[in-house]
Amino acid sequence: MGKSKTTRPRPKGMDPYIRTLFGIAALVVIGALLTVIFAYLHGVIRLDDSQATNIEEFTVISSVAYADEEGTVGALSQLAIAQIDAGQYIDAERTIQEAFALGTPDEERNQGALFASAVLAHNQGDHEQAIELYEEVMDRLFTDWTRVYESEEDPNWARAFGLHENYYESAVALSFLYAERGDYDDQIQMLDVAMVGMPTNADLFLWRGQAKLAQGDNAGAIEDFNEALRFIPDDEAALQGLEEAGGAVND
Repeated sequence: MGKSKTTRPRPKGMDPYIRTLFGIAALVVIGALLTVIFAYLHGVIRLDDSQATNIEEFTVISSVAYADEEGTVGALSQLAIAQIDAGQYIDAERTIQEAFALGTPDEERNQGALFASAVLAHNQGDHEQAIELYEEVMDRLFTDWTRVYESEEDPNWARAFGLHENYYESAVALSFLYAERGDYDDQIQMLDVAMVGMPTNADLFLWRGQAKLAQGDNAGAIEDFNEALRFIPDDEAALQGLEEAGGAVND
């Protein structure tokens, strides 16, 4: 038998784990303060009457600072989406048009301006326009990705990074829009696409299971609900769907 290891006494004072949490919190606070200072110096906010009052407004402030610093289509599209989330639709439209006019090289990789246009149409309730724009985003991204991947470009961003996340986010958005129309085949197809880019996203399996259940494919639904539960064992919606489909939780 080997010698048993003696447990070293814990050092007195603050728990190292707690110290680490405080350290992380301090870094977050410092980063937030620097963002606000940067925004103030660039005239994004004034300390008299234009302070951010919620997380959406603070996200807009941070995105403005980032867009000013980066000056790319991708950065401007992130700002536009932050403005949409904050309900600032007119500002978002201006930002989107600025992104279209800018046309920096990153546009072929992310189609950010077009994607933000789709998000804006979606949030404003123009679902037919949103579907058309999301589909165009996916078509353009896949076409450009394929062209660059098969080329001898060096560096080759397509081989290095793959399809941009806007491709998969568009597929998720389309799955919801197709579901609203009761078009479960197209919904499932878009969820299949999204899973390629987000293979560990439990919600995608949940939503696909619900679509299959609506189609009467109980066996397929049970498989998907169990896959969702593999990632989130206590997911109430997946457990309910599993019960409705007549299945049981896999061991």
